[in-house]
Amino acid sequence: VDRSGAARVETVTHPRVGELDALRGLAALGVVAFHYTTFYQQEHGHLQPLGFGFPAGNYGVHLFFLISGFVIFMTLERTRTAMDFVVSRFSRLFPAYWAAIAITAGVVYAIGMPQQRIAMADLAANVTMLEEVLGFEHLDGSYWTLEVELFFYAQMLFWFMSGQLKRIHWIIAAWLAMTVIYAETERHHLHFSYTLRELLILRHIPFFALGILFYRIHARSGSPFQNLALIALSLAAIGLSKPPVYLLAGTVCCAIFALFVTGRLRWLSAVPFVFLGSISYSLYLLHQAIGFALIHRLEAAGVSSLAAVGIVVLVVLALATALTFAVERPVMRLLRDAWRRRGHSSGVS
Repeated sequence: VDRSGAARVETVTHPRVGELDALRGLAALGVVAFHYTTFYQQEHGHLQPLGFGFPAGNYGVHLFFLISGFVIFMTLERTRTAMDFVVSRFSRLFPAYWAAIAITAGVVYAIGMPQQRIAMADLAANVTMLEEVLGFEHLDGSYWTLEVELFFYAQMLFWFMSGQLKRIHWIIAAWLAMTVIYAETERHHLHFSYTLRELLILRHIPFFALGILFYRIHARSGSPFQNLALIALSLAAIGLSKPPVYLLAGTVCCAIFALFVTGRLRWLSAVPFVFLGSISYSLYLLHQAIGFALIHRLEAAGVSSLAAVGIVVLVVLALATALTFAVERPVMRLLRDAWRRRGHSSGVS
């Protein structure tokens, strides 16, 4: 989920940066709405029916993937060395993540539902952000997207270090071909390497590819026909490899990005939207496990389900704001300043 791209974006002077932050924030809020209404009802059941849900919010993560593709490709085009990129991503992702794990574990083990309390070995594995591929359980169900993001960054760093980003259109074509091959092996119950599938994030890579292609359109890089053709092929790969609802989600994400790159979403640069974007990573990290524990406790105490959801939304927004401004941003600055003081690139952002 690229909350991770925000740091670089914040230092790039461009009138549409606020719009990207806003899209990230709205996507995070959509995921929260899905989890507290539809998903909580499916997994645990509200004591009183809410009377509504927000299943579309589940696909906010796919908008995150497009944003990651756009921002990470843009970042690497402006990055001098591989370590600049590593320091930038590490400082953006891990300090806030480790703090969120500590906060979430404290809440879950104190007042959470029994099924939320994972084994200590699983909790320790969560520190790596790679717990799923290592065979451990997530502390918070939302963490699965962080591993996907890490593998995308690793791939992009590899192509950067090998000098192949100028051939990104061929890389995207290969990604899409591998995605369809994987889907066909699944459809026909044939073996496909689990390791290859996970490292290449074949179930998700077309969404990242779409973000890269919209950045190329935005930057007027490459042939417009080539970029549009690859967007069409990315959507085709999604349609061939996933249930129809994902093709709809991909199409909606493309429509949103088309409005963005043509300057039709400038109204999203308003301060409330940009603020929501600024806390979106912390909000994503904190909302699910803590939110479910609090909703369960409030409903058990006699608070109506609707009121419980409303209260918990306010609580996690406050927690996310605190984590953003007390940990995420100051520690990120501290680590990047230390890297610069050692005489390394001033471009870490």
